[in-house]
Order: sequence, then structure tokens, then C-alpha cells
Amino acid sequence: MSQPTSRVLFDFECPECGNIFEELVYRNVFRAKCPECDSKAVRQVSAPRLDPRLGLDSSFPTAVDKWERTRREHHKKGKEHYGD
Repeated sequence: MSQPTSRVLFDFECPECGNIFEELVYRNVFRAKCPECDSKAVRQVSAPRLDPRLGLDSSFPTAVDKWERTRREHHKKGKEHYGD
């Protein structure tokens, strides 16, 4: 069976450490290596994110959500620069 030619950005969640991340993979790939703990993360089914003011939203956090959370945590710990 031949590999698809185009790759797509999917959300993955690691069952070991809970890390949520995005990875550019082929459509037939359902597992990816977690960048935090090197375990096998599982591809997540995620809906498109829309403006919450429209009443539609996905409950699964995106990489942007994770980045914002990490940024807030760094600021709480007194680390001045994290993606500013």
C-alpha cells in the first residue's frame, strides 16, 4: 500500500503524561511520538474551532490553548519571556 502524498495537521494526546500537541502527519497515521515523554500519543478527533460568541466551540484544547496555558504558568513562576 502506498503512502498518501499530502500531510495534515492533527491533534494528539499522550496517555502517559497528558501532553496535547499538534503534528503534521499523513492521514493514515493514528499515533505519534510525544515530544515530552517519548511515549506513543493517540490522534484525537477534533472539531474546527469557531468564535465562542457564535455559540460553537470545540472542547478539546488546541496547541494554541496549550501555548497560552504554558505562557501563563511561566509568568506566574516569574519567567519573563515565553513567546512574547
